[in-house]
Amino acid sequence: MNLSLKWLADYVDCGVSVKEFCAGMTMSGSKVETYETEGEVVKNVIVGKLVSITPHENSDHLQVCQVDVGGDSPIQIVTGAQNIVEGALVPVALHKSRIPGPLHGQPKQEGGVKITKGKLRGVESFGMLCSAGELGFDDKVVPVAHKDGIWILEGEYPLGQDFAEALQLKQAV
Repeated sequence: MNLSLKWLADYVDCGVSVKEFCAGMTMSGSKVETYETEGEVVKNVIVGKLVSITPHENSDHLQVCQVDVGGDSPIQIVTGAQNIVEGALVPVALHKSRIPGPLHGQPKQEGGVKITKGKLRGVESFGMLCSAGELGFDDKVVPVAHKDGIWILEGEYPLGQDFAEALQLKQAV
């Protein structure tokens, strides 16, 4: 069984570190095999807003997005996702970010996948729009309506804020 220490803190004030909690549980007869911090591999992924979406000139399935990430000007990202709409808030993996993966059609890699800027069919892309699976979160965390395709965030979040912190997903389990 996985137990979120954040959830537990809503009911009990443990007042100890994760390691001390695990040791105490094991000493009480409830063996704890391991713990992990969810969202730990996710680096340089922020909240962005889709400003505009246009069809890619050299593809019938790719789209070119202008994404407001809280900077001076929007960044351009090319995506094959079909569930995006202008005005939506989405997780954006910026240049030199790291996500757990796996990416579409690839096996999961130890230490995650590094995302860098590049060109898709001749058009520059300065990052990647992310799905819940690519960020390492399973269906239990993500609303059912957003489990396929890019994770469309519900609610209001500051643009440019760390994605996992904005959604309070970095927690010990």
